Amino acid sequence: MSTKIACQHCDYLMSFPVLNPGQCALCSRCGHKISRLKVNAINNLMSYSLTGVILLILSLLFPFMSFTLSGNMMEITLWQAATELYSGPYKLLALGVFAFIVLFPAVILGFILLFLVSLNLFGHTFYNSTLLRLIFTLLPWSMAEVFFVAVLVSLIKLVTIAQIGIGLSFGAYLLFCLCYVKVLTLVDKHQFWYWMDLAKKS
Repeated sequence: MSTKIACQHCDYLMSFPVLNPGQCALCSRCGHKISRLKVNAINNLMSYSLTGVILLILSLLFPFMSFTLSGNMMEITLWQAATELYSGPYKLLALGVFAFIVLFPAVILGFILLFLVSLNLFGHTFYNSTLLRLIFTLLPWSMAEVFFVAVLVSLIKLVTIAQIGIGLSFGAYLLFCLCYVKVLTLVDKHQFWYWMDLAKKS
């Protein structure tokens, strides 16, 4: 019995198409894109996810940015983006900031790596479906790229009142965001479940 999926645009129910690398599946009713299998999707996902994890770790080890005003210089790290709020009256906001820009992206990349490695080495395992559900539940709550865009926008105002220095962590986090966005373009919910079904049958 073939797996049935519904179009996210018009809710048309159809059988999941078997795709070859580079092919894209469209809804036969409205033409909405259902799934796309990128060439070397698994290898690219693993490499970009692993690189993203390494860059995220590096971005936590060095100063993110420095501010010089009236001869006084202050450095801030990614940790301090949350801890400074936590030491004040914004403890809930601090936890949210840390979760959205560090914890959730790291967990998502880690789960993707664990899923792909487990699939390649052990085939179908009892926790694969749980990993997939966690990945797609957390994806909307990960806002690393949104945070970085907000930082760039705030720099436009800050450069008018202080001298801004860019730290090593800034560059590492920028590269992490690029890797993370690339991972998001490769993540396809239907294809992930299809890979798991293949592993279950083999």
